[in-house]
Amino acid sequence: MPVHMGIMCERCRKVHFIATSRSIKPIVSMAGMYRLKCTPPCPEVRDFRKDNMRPYRVSEDVFRSGYAKEGEYELVEVAKQPPQGR
Repeated sequence: MPVHMGIMCERCRKVHFIATSRSIKPIVSMAGMYRLKCTPPCPEVRDFRKDNMRPYRVSEDVFRSGYAKEGEYELVEVAKQPPQGR
């Protein structure tokens, strides 16, 4: 399954994908910030930066829907790179 960048709703555990979710919009007055308004019935609203997103493995059908429910995604752990020498 392919990997896509998404942001998780902490309340309902859905993962929304920035490329396909209608629930994510840029915040015009705050450069670099986005707002997630989770899908009903979840009332959660969350502001975030792109660097808060994480990689998730999901099917293409789930990705195209804009979000993945719990059990439809797998978090892809990214190894942290050690600092480069000067």
